[in-house]
Amino acid sequence: MKIGIEAQRLFDPQKHGSDFVALDLIHALQKIDRRNEYFIFARPDADRDCLAEAPNFHVVEIPGYNYLHWEQVQLPRYMRRFQIHVLHSTANTAPVRREVPLILNLHHINFMEDRRKTETRFQQLSNRYRRWIVPRVVDQAERVITVSEDEKQRILQKFPKVKSECVQVVYNGVNEAFQTVVPERQQYVQTRYRLPQSYVLGLGSTDPKKNLTGLLEAFSQLAEAFPEVSLVLLDTPESLLNAALGSQVRLRSRITALENVAHEDIPALYQLASVMIYPSLRESFSAPALEALAAGVPLICSDLPSLREVVGSAAQYIQPQAPDSIAQALAALLSDEKLRHQLVEDGKKAVHPFTWERTARQMIQIYESFK
Repeated sequence: MKIGIEAQRLFDPQKHGSDFVALDLIHALQKIDRRNEYFIFARPDADRDCLAEAPNFHVVEIPGYNYLHWEQVQLPRYMRRFQIHVLHSTANTAPVRREVPLILNLHHINFMEDRRKTETRFQQLSNRYRRWIVPRVVDQAERVITVSEDEKQRILQKFPKVKSECVQVVYNGVNEAFQTVVPERQQYVQTRYRLPQSYVLGLGSTDPKKNLTGLLEAFSQLAEAFPEVSLVLLDTPESLLNAALGSQVRLRSRITALENVAHEDIPALYQLASVMIYPSLRESFSAPALEALAAGVPLICSDLPSLREVVGSAAQYIQPQAPDSIAQALAALLSDEKLRHQLVEDGKKAVHPFTWERTARQMIQIYESFK
């Protein structure tokens, strides 16, 4: 069977969430599937070495003027050229016109629900394209794959023409690197990024749903009581942090903003943290929460249905729109070593089912259902 996997940004040196999901899935498929033939469709870019070819895995680099031209014009041409039997589009959008069944990964529909202007022009344009294309392809897709039961219900409510049996939940896996402790790597990361000895790890991000302002307000409330604790923020430009701090500029010396962290360094950054705080306002799955559990880091996260679905009892839950709730949970966890230890042990159990091998086997079953 010839399976096409659309992964346009796979070789982008600045990958983001769904790009890494596609890469980890393909790596897992390469390890276990010898009977099907795969064609990985991607745009030429600098990180070509992230994926090696195999006897039944072929990388097809497709040029294109822009995202829309690549996906709507170029990709269908190459699908016909290689005579694929089914297309798996991995990042929410897909060609409107196709001659083969479509498996659409719809990770979330945030872009359909929230039309606030984001911090970057790129995000605004991306969301505009998604709002235009997703309604045109989701009704056509033979199978829609999403990442949680909570997100499945949101999709069905938003797109009433889509049948429930066509939407299937396939959980993402967690990269094994988060569970592998390498002391030399940890020491290197501590030095390279000038990390404090004791820190709470969070995500900044230009996406307002990650709730950076709420996190900073909570940190300001407990900073005096815990003078030895610092805050390290991943995916956070200095300009974003300085703007978000506002009148709390006195805290700046205790906050480390990291914008471009090498992907291979991220597991060690998690492992070195005392606590992971994730006060997101909206989530469909949350890889960072599961990565924290895999890394053995006590987790505080938002009380959202999607997070309870995947994290279970392995976290302290907070109300993300209430900085007091975030601050109280942080203070309680930083003060209670026994509770931190219990959450770490619960986390190891909770994360155990989330492997990329399991995800890959589920996807193979879906691919082969279209034989």
